[in-house]
Amino acid sequence: MLALLLSSLIAVYLLGPDLVSRFILSFQVPRRNIVQSRGEEVAAAIFIAAVPLAFAAAWAFAGGTLRREGGLDDLANVFSGLYSEKYFEANRQTFFSSLHAFAWMNFSLLWRLYLLVAAIGLAFNWLIKNYNRIWNRYRRGRLKPPVDFLLDSIVLPRISEWHVLLSGMRLPPGPFLLVADILTKSNTLYQGRIQDKMLHADGSLHTVTLASPRRFLREEFHLAQAASQQVGQVPDSSDYWKSIPGNLFVIMGSDIVNLNLKYIRQRPMSLRFNDSETEQTLSRLFERLEGTDQQQ
Repeated sequence: MLALLLSSLIAVYLLGPDLVSRFILSFQVPRRNIVQSRGEEVAAAIFIAAVPLAFAAAWAFAGGTLRREGGLDDLANVFSGLYSEKYFEANRQTFFSSLHAFAWMNFSLLWRLYLLVAAIGLAFNWLIKNYNRIWNRYRRGRLKPPVDFLLDSIVLPRISEWHVLLSGMRLPPGPFLLVADILTKSNTLYQGRIQDKMLHADGSLHTVTLASPRRFLREEFHLAQAASQQVGQVPDSSDYWKSIPGNLFVIMGSDIVNLNLKYIRQRPMSLRFNDSETEQTLSRLFERLEGTDQQQ
């Protein structure tokens, strides 16, 4: 019985807070996949539970709850009765009286402990959801050191790195879009705006969804490069992107070989062109129109 009680206390005081914190954080984003040994997992769980447990104990002591419910004598009676059957038979009435006080002492600690764990987990969710706004607003000035420590040392290590990269958490301030160039195992290059992503339970990448997708015509571009060596005119790679029919294009994470992310401003800073830029733009437009007429 003593072993069973100790196992239960370890579960609810040390392992339970870690499980609850993981569950609450999963509402916002999957956790980072960290491979740890059994000892490292237990040490991390103890560390996660130690801080809120200390605050819960201080809270209960300050309110006088623990002193009203019982004391060290009750703890000694309960553990002695579970350890020794002879002691239990000789002090049966005292044991059950102390067991009642022992249960209420644990209850007064546990509801405070899990309330604090839930509050801390919800606070982390709020920081993750508002990461970009906090990062861009407070990353300068006197608040930069504590903000950097809070976000980079406490928040980021607990969430999936793919969520950090593909959610725009680090987008600079302003009307920017997150655009990706993705090379797949079939040696095909795709480009598009990051619209959505799906992550596995361990935080690894499952799929990436691109908006306004395009595919690079690699073979046509290489042929144009070979022909340009004779003509002396270098082809423009931007002319060899072909739009993919449809608004969204899904790429499996297991099929991705390389991924390049770019921050693209949604609107140009200025729409004014000088005469040379206007002439070049019109010339390229007429060339494309002539090429289209010849194909038809």
